[in-house]
Amino acid sequence: MTVKTHKGFAKTTMSYFRSKPLRVAFAILWIIFFGLIISLGFEPNPYALHVLDDPEPHSYPIELVIILVMAMLFHLSLLVTLDVYMRSRWKLLAMLVTSVLFLLCFGMMAMHAPPPLGGMIFWTFLSSLLFLLLCFWQVCLFVLRRFLGRS
Repeated sequence: MTVKTHKGFAKTTMSYFRSKPLRVAFAILWIIFFGLIISLGFEPNPYALHVLDDPEPHSYPIELVIILVMAMLFHLSLLVTLDVYMRSRWKLLAMLVTSVLFLLCFGMMAMHAPPPLGGMIFWTFLSSLLFLLLCFWQVCLFVLRRFLGRS
């Protein structure tokens, strides 16, 4: 990456976040959960302690944390791609479906989830909830504009 393209990248990134402030809040939450998943790897696994009688200290679950971090990056790249390249009202619904699919994929393992996986499940739940609220907001605005004539 040269200096010239680096300045263009920074300008594009700043204009992307400046256009809608909710994107900044989503990015901050994503960074927080990214760090939380990495740091939760140091917590002991309660299922391994009580059920499997696995003695402490537990090793850091590097494979699980790497898989979860890669899944978070893939989830973010899907959401950003949908946000940048879709110009319709269905964009938020597509983002909601994407987040719910990730929630279903990781939520099936919630019963005996180690702490990093619990963080990932909580992140996908929050992102699904955010997109559900945004979809509801868009439907309310559509109904107000379409049927009640308000702007």
